[in-house]
Amino acid sequence: MATNKILGLIFANTNEKNLPDLTAYRTTGSVPFGGKYRLIDFPLSNMSNSGINNVGIVAKSNFQSLMDHVGSGSAWDLARRRSGLSILPPYGGHGFETLVETIYNLHGYIEHGDEEYVLLAHSDCVHNMDYAKVLSYAEHNNADLTFIYKKCVVKTITDEFRCILDVAADGSVNKIMASPVDDKECNLDTGVLLIKKKLLMTLVRQAMSESKYSFVRDVLQPTIGRYNVYGYELTGYCEIIGSVKEYYDANMKIMDRDIRYRLFDYQRPIYTKVRDDAPSRYGLDSDVKNSLIAQGCVINGSVTDSIISKGVQIGRGAKITGCIIMQDCVIGDDAEISYTVIDKDVRVSRSSKLCGSPSYPMYISKKSIV
Repeated sequence: MATNKILGLIFANTNEKNLPDLTAYRTTGSVPFGGKYRLIDFPLSNMSNSGINNVGIVAKSNFQSLMDHVGSGSAWDLARRRSGLSILPPYGGHGFETLVETIYNLHGYIEHGDEEYVLLAHSDCVHNMDYAKVLSYAEHNNADLTFIYKKCVVKTITDEFRCILDVAADGSVNKIMASPVDDKECNLDTGVLLIKKKLLMTLVRQAMSESKYSFVRDVLQPTIGRYNVYGYELTGYCEIIGSVKEYYDANMKIMDRDIRYRLFDYQRPIYTKVRDDAPSRYGLDSDVKNSLIAQGCVINGSVTDSIISKGVQIGRGAKITGCIIMQDCVIGDDAEISYTVIDKDVRVSRSSKLCGSPSYPMYISKKSIV
């Protein structure tokens, strides 16, 4: 396939400083999403569905759960004798502090293969798209860099790798800005970038030689006027997870059937690690409305507008409203929980009351006893 020309690089620790609670014991890519998925499932599935069969996952810390989840890559058809899936942790004292340093220190892996392009993807972007179309677009325009962007209103950019693009009618990029100039709709770089491999390494080596470490200012902005830079608009569903509130909102949105069908397109499935649980069981007094319930749950209470992950037990008389409850939690009888994100393996005692709000959801950390 044409996309064999592409080496995929996924950055698993993206945006952790803005998700300190969710990433205290895991990478951003390992954060559960939608009841049965992890955030890294989306870029991995997109690459697999697009025919990209050489993928490296860059993980600088807290990657035990990530390795357990992705395994050999068989769930994404990436368990291959040649190419396939690779986990890329720090080695030999090399630092992964900035994106520029990370790419520089991975030069051996990046340059080893014969792919012409590198697709850089970050694990905090939830979307479903065909990267083969991006490659065709880049080749048609003889593009050296191709940004994937979406139109939205952005008040601030809190990471070092995203930018705002000024895109001309023909798709060429005239300006790359490190922050929005106003509160109007703009072209936000999603953090997915297709770039020619030789150019990427040339730009990164130049920045490192000058002790410059900003990926936007020192690597991307100097390409304007010197190389062919284009933008490819992502028109499908796309959410960037930059805070617990954005994480909560993105999960709540997929309970909308239209959004869910756009994200989980049966022609382009989102794959994940399969856990062979029994089907969920519902007690005679259970009441479930507008919720997503994963397998292996035991529901004896009331669940409304919530996402319940695998293996969750909800006691009799418990009332769950507008919540995200992660894997293997136990909710006691008569507990009342609203607008709360509950991490894995939490025990909520009988008759407990936890109350957040849609604008400020409460968060309960992993393995807590409430």
